[in-house]
Amino acid sequence: MRWIPFVILIYVALLVQVVVAALPVRFGFTGDIAPDIPAILAVFFALSVRDLHDAMLAAWSLGLAMDIMLCGMGGIVTAVGPMPIAYALGSGIIYRVREAFFRDRALARAILTLVFCLTAHFLWVTIQTLLVLAWSAWWSAVAKAIGISIYTAAVAPLVCVVLQRCGGWFIATPARRSRRR
Repeated sequence: MRWIPFVILIYVALLVQVVVAALPVRFGFTGDIAPDIPAILAVFFALSVRDLHDAMLAAWSLGLAMDIMLCGMGGIVTAVGPMPIAYALGSGIIYRVREAFFRDRALARAILTLVFCLTAHFLWVTIQTLLVLAWSAWWSAVAKAIGISIYTAAVAPLVCVVLQRCGGWFIATPARRSRRR
């Protein structure tokens, strides 16, 4: 991983997330939802990097940035910390099952993004609910998390096309082995 360009990418992803969140889509059972752009990046890196540690550290960084951005947004008190854990766990799952999929296919990316988002958002909602002890709001939060996950999975192939073209800026290519004479 090339970490300095990756940090710049996190900043750009958060800017895009704020812009996208300002233009939400309204669904009947979930309310206003927007795609989770850092989740798409976490899945992209889980599918592209060479090492599990790089995938989980990249996802943890994206989750921490997302958690800091969401902290106190909308007048809701949230704890900082559950989103990085959820992103790292979801990234580890995607990294472990990535060999079973054709990673360059749009449908595979959408399915893996859906699995990642369902895992990460369900875990985040559950932890936040446990911390606040507001189980009455858990069902509506889970419904919103499912809506966000579906919407993110639908947008993921489009974002991944852009990321595929500039992925070399962030992911180091494998080192070539020199031949012994």
